[in-house]
Amino acid sequence: MYNYLVEFKMMNKEEIDKDFIERKRNKINEKDIDNALKNENKIKSKFNSIGKFEQQISLLFSMLKDYKNKTYTDVPWLSIAAITFALLYLLNPLDLIPDFIPIIGYIDDASVIGLTLKMIAEDLQTYKIWKEKNHSA
Repeated sequence: MYNYLVEFKMMNKEEIDKDFIERKRNKINEKDIDNALKNENKIKSKFNSIGKFEQQISLLFSMLKDYKNKTYTDVPWLSIAAITFALLYLLNPLDLIPDFIPIIGYIDDASVIGLTLKMIAEDLQTYKIWKEKNHSA
């Protein structure tokens, strides 16, 4: 399982960009998906306090659940890994900018979610269409 606290010293010197997310998602495994899903309420409540990305976070969890339950598998592993990394990143209070720092403590979280959404935009759009078709039937 990916241990964020162990990597904290390395992470605080990194820049949040597409390469950062791509490197980190390569360390994600099935247990990490379970961990993200187990902590869904914690992760959602953290971002609810920010007020941005609330709907997108719910959609990411929905996609992750459908993937895990094998209800929806038409998505590349790298997208699932990026989603999982981003969600677990939100859970970590000691990330690049520690969350206890007022206001700016969430900037890196928002950046990771924003970049992840951009990276998986096509897969997320395909999922949304699939979800609308399957829930309206």
